[in-house]
Amino acid sequence: MSTRSVEQAHLRHYGLLALFVLLLSLIGIYWRPLGQLSTLWPANAVLLGVFLRLPQLVSAPGWIAAAAGLILADLLTGSPLLLATSLTAVNLLSVFVALRICSSLTATQLSEMRPDALPRLFLAMLTASAAAGVSGGLVTARLLGADPWDAGVIWGTSELLAYIILVPCVLSAPRPRTSSARDSLPVVARRLAPKLIPAASLLAAFLAGLFIGGPGVIAFPVSALLVCALSCNLFQTSLLTLAFSLWTLLGIAFGNIAMPFDTGSTIELLSLRLGVASTALAPIVVASVMAARERNLALMRHLAEHDPLTGLLNRRTFHQRAQALLAADDTRGAPAAILMVDVDNFKLINDTYGHAVGDAVLSRVARKLRESLRSTDLCGRVGGEEFAALIPHSTPAQIESVTRRIHEAIRSEQLRVSDPHADHLRVSVSIGATLSQGESDDLRSMLHRADLAMYAAKQAGRDQTRML
Repeated sequence: MSTRSVEQAHLRHYGLLALFVLLLSLIGIYWRPLGQLSTLWPANAVLLGVFLRLPQLVSAPGWIAAAAGLILADLLTGSPLLLATSLTAVNLLSVFVALRICSSLTATQLSEMRPDALPRLFLAMLTASAAAGVSGGLVTARLLGADPWDAGVIWGTSELLAYIILVPCVLSAPRPRTSSARDSLPVVARRLAPKLIPAASLLAAFLAGLFIGGPGVIAFPVSALLVCALSCNLFQTSLLTLAFSLWTLLGIAFGNIAMPFDTGSTIELLSLRLGVASTALAPIVVASVMAARERNLALMRHLAEHDPLTGLLNRRTFHQRAQALLAADDTRGAPAAILMVDVDNFKLINDTYGHAVGDAVLSRVARKLRESLRSTDLCGRVGGEEFAALIPHSTPAQIESVTRRIHEAIRSEQLRVSDPHADHLRVSVSIGATLSQGESDDLRSMLHRADLAMYAAKQAGRDQTRML
């Protein structure tokens, strides 16, 4: 891509950022008539999430684009230039403070919202909200004659609530997938079906609140939100938590949720918004812990099933999966092939060049073996320098083609070594192959035949394949 194309792409990104901030700011401005209790300023929270998710946008042009969107929104709705620029300065200060506190967090910690990152992330939200409340209260008191305490509480609590319910949605949002990688409608439906129960339970809690009424309806969705956190992923939980928060704020603003206190009181407003924020925080924390648990379980499963050096299936797992695949109904009537692959002269390689070179040879052979097979084939390390592969639905011609590809791929792999007689080490393998002989044939007998064929290949001069 040329320099001019790169510059044009950057301009588009910053233009989209300015437009995005403008639209979000207009949404926040036009929500003001609903009353103070429903005030939610989404622009800062989404901007923070975007900056954390795409740190390449955190630059002078990025800040200028965000400022342009904020100022333009105020000017379009009738605010004077001095007020618009002052309010924009407060908004950007809030985002800047949060970014500085989160600067030590990695992209992985943020995108996965790992439990070890949550304390710093929430500290950033709290500190940024306090900074917005103090500076915003002073600005509105100076320019609008408002009470600095009341203005600060309204601004700070609105900022905190927006951060808590919107930043997790932005950070945990899945990345767009290419059209070729999109799942079919039935696959998507099967994946979403288990998530409908938590969403339905949350909707039922909303409806119960409308029919029953009273101040207690704020707590009706809590159980449903916890169910969502236990059964949905972090992004889905964040969206449902956002729905709960908006439902609560709009319900109070429109009078659908009756409050037993003066909703115009600053202290009561502070209490209410902190209560909604705390309620929204709980399912997000639970979902984060559950996601970390699933990642740890997946890692433990991988370590238990794979060889640590080559990344292939270990002996036990290969045997288990191969037996299951041979017994599956879709293998009936179609022969399956077993390959036994042994690195030639491996003991000599270890003795001559050391175990580090030997490990490198095994890793290279494993990678070439995996690349030469289909994604549906099984491949594992079943011994020191021995590998096994199961290839379903095979014919002798296909096995000949596969083994030829394996030999060529491994021959092309050369390792640089410290040797006075040769700069590179050439590696080869001997392969034994066999096809299943009907439904009565089992994995043990197939492995035995493939092993005999592999030794026949070695006795015939190595670097070749024999089939039995």
